[in-house]
Amino acid sequence: MRLFPGSIKGRLFLWLFLFTSALLIILGTSVYLEVKKAVFHSVEHTLHSKIQILKGLLHEEHGTIELELAEIVAGEYSVPRSGHYYKVMIDDGILAASPSLVDEDFDLSSGELQSFDEQMQEKIYISAGPAGEPLMVVQHDFEVFDLPARVYVAQSLEESLDLIKEFRIFLFTIIPLSIFAVAIAGFRIVKKALSPLKEFSSTIGKISHRTMSERVEEKNLAEEMKGLAGSFNSMLDRLETAFDAERRLIADASHELKTPLSVIKAQCDVLLQRDRSIEEYTEALRTINATSDAMKRLINDMLSLAQLDSGILSASGFRAVSINGCIERAIKLTRVFADEKRINISQRHVEDIVMAGDEGALTEAFTNIIENAVRYNRDSGSVEISISKSGGQAIIEVTDTGQGIKKEDMDKIFDRFYRADSARGSEGTGLGLSIAKAIIEAHGGKINVKSEPGKGASFFISFPSSGSR
Repeated sequence: MRLFPGSIKGRLFLWLFLFTSALLIILGTSVYLEVKKAVFHSVEHTLHSKIQILKGLLHEEHGTIELELAEIVAGEYSVPRSGHYYKVMIDDGILAASPSLVDEDFDLSSGELQSFDEQMQEKIYISAGPAGEPLMVVQHDFEVFDLPARVYVAQSLEESLDLIKEFRIFLFTIIPLSIFAVAIAGFRIVKKALSPLKEFSSTIGKISHRTMSERVEEKNLAEEMKGLAGSFNSMLDRLETAFDAERRLIADASHELKTPLSVIKAQCDVLLQRDRSIEEYTEALRTINATSDAMKRLINDMLSLAQLDSGILSASGFRAVSINGCIERAIKLTRVFADEKRINISQRHVEDIVMAGDEGALTEAFTNIIENAVRYNRDSGSVEISISKSGGQAIIEVTDTGQGIKKEDMDKIFDRFYRADSARGSEGTGLGLSIAKAIIEAHGGKINVKSEPGKGASFFISFPSSGSR
């Protein structure tokens, strides 16, 4: 496993390692400080107890204050430099002291003051003993028999500091070992936790354009991976649909272009077999020219679809467009074709509706729909176009008096290169309605069709409108 910011395993392991290491260090430090505090508190408590004992041994006899030393010298305090010391002073004079403190010049309070309890009149020092050992000294000031008194009780900290040192060494040993153990456990936990992701990656890595129909099995995946697998399968569905559409487009385009190319090739072959009359050459050239026009229309329509598929229409580039104006331009573009078939195109609208869009693309969409209504209409028929507004929607209806659409063809008329049996042999490319639908949907609109065979067809287009003028 590589540990770098781009690796999920590396990030998880690093965060787990840093968090647990910091936690162990903080806990270890806290425990160490608490143990140190407890040890020092224990020594301090012992010294407080000794002070109370010494105060209890003070008594007055024949006007003289005395201390029953037998109670004291029987213990560690009677051994010189034992690490246990006391000194009792009455009215600035030494009443009694440990053997090691008979030299009154030795000052137990010469060390660093740690605390002072004003109410109890007690001071705690960390000082150095007669042998240079570290001491904790408690100084207590009080009055006895109306005379000022002071008691010093001290105890060596060597054993306590040794205990604290041993505990510190223990922590310095156990914490790194614990961090190492956490690192190993963390590595295994992260590896185990991310193993489903590795399996998922391996599964999707096997899917190619040849096996696009395969899907990731969601049933046995971890709960957190099911959403990802579902999203990936949905993406595969969309990609498979897109690839199928692309394959159909290529196949259909090849088929559609094959016929006009064959016509052009046949005309050229015939003309080249022998000399022809001017009339024959002229007729052949007319055929080639018409066939070239058909190929040009087909290629232009395919380019339009390719541009629409690439997302050339973006809302960021839309401007305020008059729907009525686009339809009027579309009618002008189809007028010559409609006049050839003696088809009347009429337009009915109440107000000029404005929407955000691309004027050229919308004109092309309306042209394709109106041209389709003219192409598959009967001679001397009609095309009626109505524009209205309802609930913030612009509604455009294009109705013709043509041959209508069969029920089985209704769901396919917007497919690329699809033409119903009744439309076979017409001059259309089979892409007009596909282009119109793509443009309409790019503008946030919808297109639907209603028809019955022999009763014409009605196309309904709806757009979110900006207003009217």
